[in-house]
Amino acid sequence: MWITEKSRRMNIMVWIIVAVVGLLILRLAWMQLVRGPQYKKVAEENRINQITEQAPRGNMYDRNGALLVTNRPSFAVAIIPAEYSYDSAKTAALANMIGILPETIEKMLKEGEESPYIPIIVKRDIDPVLQAKILERKDTLAGVVISAGPVRQYIYKDLAAHVLGFLGSINEEEYAKRKAQGYKPTDFIGKDGLELEWEDVLRGIDGGLQVEVNAFGEEVQRIGEKKAISGKGLILTLDGNLQKAAQEALMQQIEISRNTGQPAKGGSAIVLDVHTGGVLAMVSSPAFDPNLFASGISSKNWGDLINHPDHPLTNKGIQSTYPPGSVFKIITTAAALDMGYVTKEEVFEDKGFYILGGWKFYGWKTEGLGKLTIVDAIAWSSDPVFYELGRRMGIDNLASYALTFGLGKKSGILLQGEEEGLVPTEGWKQKNYEQPWYPGETIIAAIGQGYYLTTPLQQALLLMAVANDGVIYRPMLVDKIVDDNGAVVKSYQSEVAHTIYLKTETWDVIKSGLVAVTTKGTGVGVFQGVTPTVAGKSGSAETGTGTVHSWFACYAPAQNPEIAIAVLVEEGGEGSTAAAPVVRKIVEAYFGTKEKLDSGGA
Repeated sequence: MWITEKSRRMNIMVWIIVAVVGLLILRLAWMQLVRGPQYKKVAEENRINQITEQAPRGNMYDRNGALLVTNRPSFAVAIIPAEYSYDSAKTAALANMIGILPETIEKMLKEGEESPYIPIIVKRDIDPVLQAKILERKDTLAGVVISAGPVRQYIYKDLAAHVLGFLGSINEEEYAKRKAQGYKPTDFIGKDGLELEWEDVLRGIDGGLQVEVNAFGEEVQRIGEKKAISGKGLILTLDGNLQKAAQEALMQQIEISRNTGQPAKGGSAIVLDVHTGGVLAMVSSPAFDPNLFASGISSKNWGDLINHPDHPLTNKGIQSTYPPGSVFKIITTAAALDMGYVTKEEVFEDKGFYILGGWKFYGWKTEGLGKLTIVDAIAWSSDPVFYELGRRMGIDNLASYALTFGLGKKSGILLQGEEEGLVPTEGWKQKNYEQPWYPGETIIAAIGQGYYLTTPLQQALLLMAVANDGVIYRPMLVDKIVDDNGAVVKSYQSEVAHTIYLKTETWDVIKSGLVAVTTKGTGVGVFQGVTPTVAGKSGSAETGTGTVHSWFACYAPAQNPEIAIAVLVEEGGEGSTAAAPVVRKIVEAYFGTKEKLDSGGA
């Protein structure tokens, strides 16, 4: 009995041993066959470091070949996760040394777990002092290295900042979308302007070295090398000299307006080539320096920008809307003439006011302007005449022509955030306010007040349409793509956005009125003596808070036009006193001797 029990126990023990050995064999087989390649890869990675060579982004040039955006050499602090032995005290000390939060380093290390031998940049564009500190502590900062790479440089600082754009750290959504294209979690990417719109062209292809190292991190041999490929460059339609002249003129006028008691919060200036739609200048004020973003913007600088009351990060040429003011009278004239509600021979009497339904609506000149034809009414910006034309047509007819001229819709310019503006109708008001449309609102709309909203770019395109007898080109900013040797990779042609078909006589009357503005009307004081003759229209758009936006939009020369211009001075006063002087300086810069760009900036 005892022997039998002993045998039974021995049998159980044998079976247990067999089971354990079997499991070990299965585990070994699984590790060899299934996980073997992975362990082999890890073993190889353990002795191979990858040194990334960051590809330079493509340069940007103005239409004359002046360099606007390039790259400069710099050094950065990077961590190789596989060689960095994490310690909270060490990480805190490193973070304090380079001026970032420990949590930022921890987040970057976590993001780098997938590729532990690829350096993660934790601080860009460091100065020589910090570089020396890191190197001095090399023994206690294992896995922390100094890497070289390009940093974006905007040559003229805030010149055309809203057009050129800026870079920033790639976010999680962007990384997920672009990871397959070779982007890394710590890469910089275009965030605004052309840097954003042309990211795929401007960005190059990173290169690097695969280096075998020993246990001490010393290089044993170079296993492979891949040269970085620079991004493609852009030749823009911008004229750097004209951009500079327009920016300086606008800034000077804003200062003048402030000194005369106007708020003058900022503004915009747009210059277009009427034959192509090429944007020769696009100014927004206040501006900012994109170099602040090139290696990572500080919390203070970011706070200063986003909390600034005048919104320096907003491109006011396309991202802000304003009542068009009396510039809109061009559209009212076109609609009334084309639909037969007025003729060029009809004579009106401006008594300084207009009566509708027992209400008296005043013009800008309370004593009146006397007897006027439609050409005279444009020249002197007679509100009572245009009140009458608005009454005759009705709001929906007026809105139809406004839409035809491009108001209420995006222009198609390749920049983020373009606003459509607003073209009101009876149906729009009923839908949004559940109220009927009133006749008084129609006559106010006819002079560019009330609900109408436009962008400065839309105003410039309106004047382009008149200059071209109805042809509006899609505004463009990029003329060519070039390689790093300057060879043209691709050229872009002008594109007609749409054509407005009006009677020839209608265009002729409008043009005569716009020439009369600068030769005998509201703009004669500013444009007297200017060569060539300018055809334009001033506008003073009420804000509803007691201040007035200043507008002037024009084309030049009046005969054989080349450029269309729109200038806005926010809360700057009357159009003929604030915006018009800026336009004069732009015209003189374009047709006269231009000051050349230099390294001193704008």
